[in-house]
Amino acid sequence: PPGQEWAPLARLAADDRSAVDKLLRSAPFYTRQSRRFEAGAEVFDVPDLTCRIDKSMSTQAAFGQLMMEIAKSKEPFADRVVTCSPDVTTSTNLSGFVSVRGLFGREDAPDPAKDYKLMSMNKWAPSGRGQHIQLGIAENNLFTLLTSLGMSATTFGQRLLPVGTLYDPFIARGLDALNYGCYVDSRFLVVATPSGISLGPEGGAHQSINTPLISMGQPGLVHLEPAYADELQVMMTWALRHMQKPDGSAVYLRLSTRPLEQPERELSENMVQDILRGGYWRGSTPQSVKKVGTVVAFCGAIAPEAMAAGDVIKEKTGKEVLLLQITSPDLLVNDWHEHGADSHIANLLKGLAKSARIVCVYDAHPTSLAFLGSVAGHQVRTLGVSAFGQSGDLLDLYSKYGIDTEAIVNAA
Repeated sequence: PPGQEWAPLARLAADDRSAVDKLLRSAPFYTRQSRRFEAGAEVFDVPDLTCRIDKSMSTQAAFGQLMMEIAKSKEPFADRVVTCSPDVTTSTNLSGFVSVRGLFGREDAPDPAKDYKLMSMNKWAPSGRGQHIQLGIAENNLFTLLTSLGMSATTFGQRLLPVGTLYDPFIARGLDALNYGCYVDSRFLVVATPSGISLGPEGGAHQSINTPLISMGQPGLVHLEPAYADELQVMMTWALRHMQKPDGSAVYLRLSTRPLEQPERELSENMVQDILRGGYWRGSTPQSVKKVGTVVAFCGAIAPEAMAAGDVIKEKTGKEVLLLQITSPDLLVNDWHEHGADSHIANLLKGLAKSARIVCVYDAHPTSLAFLGSVAGHQVRTLGVSAFGQSGDLLDLYSKYGIDTEAIVNAA
């Protein structure tokens, strides 16, 4: 009728209108108090994750070992882990998990590799019981899927723990979906590996530069970057717990295929807390030594060069050199912006003489650690990668882009 063009049910007769209105109001859509489930309604205990640590191994290899341990676990949380990947399931070390937990498919089907008599590291027989979802070359779809899976607790009242893998540079392909996933407070773990120019022979197209800067500016996403397997154990345990907390978030792990000699150590509770707050001193601290001339601050796979440079600088200058390992530029800088002098990085640098120079080195854009100079007013020199990489021997690439031991020594 005129004037009621937008009125609900206006074209129906009065009796029909009343009946339809009653039917609609009795529908589940209207009868629930809220269509959003409480996020904390289903929380799974995650035990401390451990894996076999070889004398020399990469963080990507350690990730594969940890996922294999999760796949074999009888703990309830393991049944809620759902992995997904574009075309890099095998090359990001998810093969073990897929072989144990299976590939998801709406209908059971035979393994095509067996049908075609092809060699495959994975078991590709899909079933409704599978816990891995395989995508094509579709990073935007990956983050859309992770977002959907990561909202299962609030949407359906049943929690999933999604873990997605991709090469670090290809985060940029899915940034829009990643941003909106964080915006709607979805909870997932994205494991980006390999990263930086440390993947050497694969060349510039697969080498990432600015991803740590992306994470610094992305609300709802915590970036962590281990150098060693024991640090990754701590980070993955924390991530799967943090994703389930009411004030939690999504988590981004930036890993590497570069094998490093693993330290023989037991992580103290204080070290674990420092790792999860963004950084810790390797050895001496500003409070424990005098006449510190240089601090070498580093993050991730560049650790051997940083430590070797510290020894050379100390020998050349006769002054103490401290090693500051950064495990999350993201956590450090955002904590510093919020808490200033009470932040973790401010406390780490407390007692460091103003005359000390901080040399930062990172297989990423040099700006990623530049904020360290502003925390307490120290002179800082940042080394990193600011141009597209090339294919080559790893040590040659480090020399070419000025992040090798010699470059660190020259910057001190």
